[in-house]
Amino acid sequence: MAKPERRTNPVLLKPGMTIGAAAAEVDDDYLIPCFVQYPPVEQCLNMNSRGTVIDGRTGSGKTAILKYVAHSVEHSCEIDPFDMSMSYVSNSDVLSFLHAIGADLDLLFQVLWKHVLCIEFIRLRFSIKDETSSRGVFSWIADKFYHDARRNKAVAYLREWEGKYWITMDQNIKELTEKIENAVKAELGVEIEKFKLGGQYDKRLSVDKKSEFVHRVKKIISAEQLSELGAVIDLLSELEADATGHKHYYILIDRLDESWVDASVRFKLIRGLIESLKAFRKIRDLKILVAARSDVLERVVQETKDLTFQREKLEDYFVQLKWSKGLLKDLVDRRITQLFKKQYTQGQITFDDVFPHKVSGMAPFDYMIERTLMRPRDIIAFVNECLNESQGKYEVTATILKKAEAQYSSKRLTNLEQEWQSAFPSVGRLLTGFLGSKRKPLLPFEDFCPSKEMDDMALSIYSEAKRGFDPLHEAAEAHCFSPSLTFAKTVVSILYRVGAIGVKLETSAPHQYSYLNHPLLRVAQIPDENVSIRIHPMLQAALRVSETLKSE
Repeated sequence: MAKPERRTNPVLLKPGMTIGAAAAEVDDDYLIPCFVQYPPVEQCLNMNSRGTVIDGRTGSGKTAILKYVAHSVEHSCEIDPFDMSMSYVSNSDVLSFLHAIGADLDLLFQVLWKHVLCIEFIRLRFSIKDETSSRGVFSWIADKFYHDARRNKAVAYLREWEGKYWITMDQNIKELTEKIENAVKAELGVEIEKFKLGGQYDKRLSVDKKSEFVHRVKKIISAEQLSELGAVIDLLSELEADATGHKHYYILIDRLDESWVDASVRFKLIRGLIESLKAFRKIRDLKILVAARSDVLERVVQETKDLTFQREKLEDYFVQLKWSKGLLKDLVDRRITQLFKKQYTQGQITFDDVFPHKVSGMAPFDYMIERTLMRPRDIIAFVNECLNESQGKYEVTATILKKAEAQYSSKRLTNLEQEWQSAFPSVGRLLTGFLGSKRKPLLPFEDFCPSKEMDDMALSIYSEAKRGFDPLHEAAEAHCFSPSLTFAKTVVSILYRVGAIGVKLETSAPHQYSYLNHPLLRVAQIPDENVSIRIHPMLQAALRVSETLKSE
């Protein structure tokens, strides 16, 4: 048997070595020095591109792109949702009453976002730091459009805020919300007081009475306010069109997936933001970039009653994050080089120097990448687990990699549940209980979802209280009253969506995965026969199943 080729760059793997943090927000040592340029980054930087919502799963690089943009461009600012005092909105008795009687708060949330974005752009564009510069900017704008009757509405709106462009964002939001609250109280003050006293007053109102109240507040929260802000956006776009020596401005919004406001309004506020973004395309030197997790966008769609809000209609504004094996290999090579460059100067150290041995007959990177959802966080986490298990060694052997895989797989299983439990509250039951009961990773549909197990699971889920918008609970309820394959197909659809399984819909076709192929597999697309299910290799070690199967 031939000896393996001697490597020219032997390295010692020391305790504490990593190729960076899994989360971009704490990855300062590696993120910028090892950043990989790829098409979505150019799309985000390009002023002519419509792409403004960075859509990707947890760990796919959304925050990394925003941090890179902030590092690379001259004029940018970040809107932190935690600084917006949106809790004032969610805790408002007035808005809670309006929500309870079925009033559409969509326009209100669009008003809030457009106001915030207009003020933030003015602050960024004119470098406003204090009240004096705030008033000075308004005077300059007012003088410029003094004789333009078309801009009267916009100038009047800006006059109202002329001394406040510099104040904190939470103060702006609070003042705007209070203005709307006071107007609603003037119209429905008695009803709101009755609502505040409790006793489910809103539920005791008749449908006709609720309709009357909704109609009365429409003139307060109406399209007129959006029209005023639309006029302001038009005015700002004209200012930029007339400017010489164009500069590019970027407003960055991240952390929308965190608990910056109560869940009762969070997803409606995110919808309001997305709906508002289109209007700012008129300002040619402004790019607003919003990082939005795929599961959060899923929840936004679920909570939307208005059927006109569909992801398909917004695709032009979405920047989809997809990584290839080559890009992820480049990312890992850069980070390993960065890790060792201070210790070894004779040549670049890359992945192949540290991982020289085949694993189960496969090249080590091919083996590892098959056990990811093709995103940076997964492969960084897997490499870090291998480095941790290799302390004091000169290389990562196949045995060490397999040992590290067990830890990595277990953590990925837990993280997958955390990632998707907002959109699918029952996903934990599917990932640990249901998948954990399987003894083979590759099964036909009828063995993967046996009828007796489906009956028992549906009854168990239906007997528990429904949590939020849970499509599995709805399917379980329907199955308990009228058993069919729909419940089992819903289970498969959800597991496919989160990336836990691959699905083969035709005998001659390969298994499809949500992160490689179409992200959604609807229940109606799943045939009754000849369907094959494969548990994702990333989870197989945690679930203690294994297979002898060539990479597809």
